[in-house]
Amino acid sequence: MSKRVSIRTIYTSANNRKRILIVVGLIALALFVFILRIAYWQKTRGTQYQNAIQDQGYYSTVGAVIPFERGTITDRNGTELALSRKIYNVILDPLVIKSYPDYAKYTFEALEKAFGTTQEEFDKALEQKNSNYYVLYKKQPYDGIAKFKELQTDTNDKNHKYIKGVWFETEYERYYPYGKAASHVIGFVNDGNVGSWGIEQQYNSYLNGTDGRVSGYYNEELDLVTNTWDAVPGNTVISTIDLYVQQVVEKKVEEFLDQYHVNNIGVIVMDANNGEILSMVSNREFDLNNPRDLVLTNESDGPIAEMTAEAKVTALNRMWRNFCVNDTYEPGSTFKCITVAAALEENLIAKNSKYNCKGMVDIRGYQIHCNQKSGHGDLSLTEALMKSCNMALMTIAEKLGTSTFRYYQTHFGFGEKTGIDLPGEAAGLLLDETRMTDIELATQSFGQGFNVNMTQIAAAYASLVNGGNYYQPHVVRKVINAEGATVYDATNLLVRRTVSADTSEFMQQATYMTVKAGTAKPAEVENYLVGGKTGTAQKLPRALKKYVVSFVGSVPANDPKYVIYVVIDEIDDKEVYNKSTPATKLASAILSDILPHLGVYPTTGEINYGVEYTGLIQDDEENPGTLEDTEGSTGELDGQ
Repeated sequence: MSKRVSIRTIYTSANNRKRILIVVGLIALALFVFILRIAYWQKTRGTQYQNAIQDQGYYSTVGAVIPFERGTITDRNGTELALSRKIYNVILDPLVIKSYPDYAKYTFEALEKAFGTTQEEFDKALEQKNSNYYVLYKKQPYDGIAKFKELQTDTNDKNHKYIKGVWFETEYERYYPYGKAASHVIGFVNDGNVGSWGIEQQYNSYLNGTDGRVSGYYNEELDLVTNTWDAVPGNTVISTIDLYVQQVVEKKVEEFLDQYHVNNIGVIVMDANNGEILSMVSNREFDLNNPRDLVLTNESDGPIAEMTAEAKVTALNRMWRNFCVNDTYEPGSTFKCITVAAALEENLIAKNSKYNCKGMVDIRGYQIHCNQKSGHGDLSLTEALMKSCNMALMTIAEKLGTSTFRYYQTHFGFGEKTGIDLPGEAAGLLLDETRMTDIELATQSFGQGFNVNMTQIAAAYASLVNGGNYYQPHVVRKVINAEGATVYDATNLLVRRTVSADTSEFMQQATYMTVKAGTAKPAEVENYLVGGKTGTAQKLPRALKKYVVSFVGSVPANDPKYVIYVVIDEIDDKEVYNKSTPATKLASAILSDILPHLGVYPTTGEINYGVEYTGLIQDDEENPGTLEDTEGSTGELDGQ
């Protein structure tokens, strides 16, 4: 007889299976969600949990920070001027070394062979209680490190496995392969990778990178296990400096300073067509690898051992200071080029304008003399520059008037910073227009009564002779990162147009004649076409008869590619203290050596501009101009 199954039983069994399937499904879903969650935690918090687990073991502070490598500074051709060298600190872990008797013996022997460690040094390290971080040596070269690692991994020595508790921190030190070269442009680095002066300071944020880090722990066998996050290196700064040109200029300046004692001297060599500085020299260079090694910066400093702390700080700041950027002075007759160009632009004078110099002009009782007190007689505009005639320039400034004259001062960048990428640029000082009387207008026409810095004159003069383009002077071309990508570019720093091409061509002609047959003749370079203008400005107070002499020039004169500017502040020599001859001769010596390197080749013949002139200027620099009132008090002004 067959068994009968009730509908209720069938229903109940099916229901149970369904419930079971649901339960199994829910469990599977929960497991799936749990696995996904674990995967998510592993991805987002894996390091955190791993470190937490490691903290339960024997943790070490090994290499908590991996310092970044500060970026390199190169010259325009890729030669490294500043770089970072890797050095090492030798770190001991006394707790590990003391944890097993054999560790101390064999670890010491390895340290002794690799670094010359003495027993006294080693014992002192082990005296540290509850310490797993002891700096045994700092700033070690890699040779010792390599030797130690060789001993630690020498499988031929069965005791190598007992060399424990030693590891190495990596650091970087700044190194300057060429020592003093371009010291005022490059600057140096203080502790903490903080740049001081020069490019090191100005581009500090580009040169610095980001630290990495290391976490580590010792496993049950006391082997060090580490996790590393790499440091990001700093960027490479490619400067505009040409190392060869820089070293030539430095050598010539050193030779000059060996012959003469001066208050300051500065030389700038600039690309006339983009504002790049190829060389900038300020007084004597200092050792970038030891920037606080105070040498005798001038004869009055005296023996270093006898200097007070305050005197040493003063001497250091003087040694580091960049005269080409940080200081101002009255420009003297180099500014006459600006006055003439301004009047040409305003159509107040013509290239064939004529002037008559009688040697002196009286303005409201003040007698302002020319450098040629007997007078130059009749002059063309070109000859006025060639002979550096104050009378002609005062006549031109009178036509300009105070407002227009002041406009062109600012138009050429005076009274404000050029924006050169070096720290501490001085803006210079212009007399307020409301205070500029006819006397101030007269004297400022030939560069007295206001202050400039060297980069201002160099940039302004370059625009006069390059066709009228004023470029912002700069010492860095570009900055690139570790992958070679450009992160900063200075290839086009055109600021404004200053003069027309027609005025610029006249300035090329007039400055060429000034070197060929005028006051700047000592600046000539054999077989080269050099243009330029001299300056001899008398410093305040005038009665002390101290002078700033200078020369600014360009080459080739008919197609200027480079500008050179030499400024000498107070030559302590009775024969030449008020003459621009030392500046012109120094410029000639520098150009003779650097022009072939720069691809400017000799030329035959001369430029015939059809300018009539009375002959070579020989005596004008002997008698700087003076300002005298009717009662006979004298304050000397500018000669050339």
